[in-house]
Amino acid sequence: MDTYHAILKLLDDACRKMRLSDYGDITWQHGQQLRTFTLQAERGDPSAWTSFSALLQADSNARSGFWHLLSELGVVWYSDYHDKMNVTLPDGISPFTPDEETAFLALFDPPPELDREPSFRGDPMRGDVMYIEWKPGLTGHARIGRVRKSATGKTIYYMNYVLTSLKGAGYKANYVDEESGMQFWVSNCRRDGNDTLYPGVVEIDPNAQEEYWIKIRRIPDNSHLTSFRSAGKYSKRRPC
Repeated sequence: MDTYHAILKLLDDACRKMRLSDYGDITWQHGQQLRTFTLQAERGDPSAWTSFSALLQADSNARSGFWHLLSELGVVWYSDYHDKMNVTLPDGISPFTPDEETAFLALFDPPPELDREPSFRGDPMRGDVMYIEWKPGLTGHARIGRVRKSATGKTIYYMNYVLTSLKGAGYKANYVDEESGMQFWVSNCRRDGNDTLYPGVVEIDPNAQEEYWIKIRRIPDNSHLTSFRSAGKYSKRRPC
């Protein structure tokens, strides 16, 4: 498998795991086009990468969306001071020649804004209702809210926070806001409401309220409540 085919397959695998609400810049049609190019490459068609390049040059949304996806996959990145784009290909993929790397990066020159949150389609009612807890220590402020995930699931967007996975390195935390350094615990909501480690109050965002009480907790009569008290997973224990 040559380098171009490997990159198409890497993007195709990521896109096929996406839902329509994940990335607004990459549309369903972009995903279908990418799938066609990937299948062409698998058949040995040398025009597959040329067609993909033409898509990026002709469609600014495709260019922006695939740039952010490549960035999340760790393929493209900036060196210090944001003055140079670089390529790091995953193990098992043959490296570009210098000329090929220059041509590849030229597809994204100038690159989309790195600090721009990828645009999500839909409205604030889209996204998953999840449990979010700030972790200044063992326990912290807790909320039920709607989060939006990147295509790879390594990044979560909530309010103004851009949370990246700690990849198992956190203690009672699984995400970190790189701007502030604050760690978070983000997880699916428990049906019994005992999401906190220890007894505490959990607040509910307005755009998550109805779904939380009706579909997750299955207590429709409580759908007017904007908070509740969680007994906690370890309600018989106390923090050290």
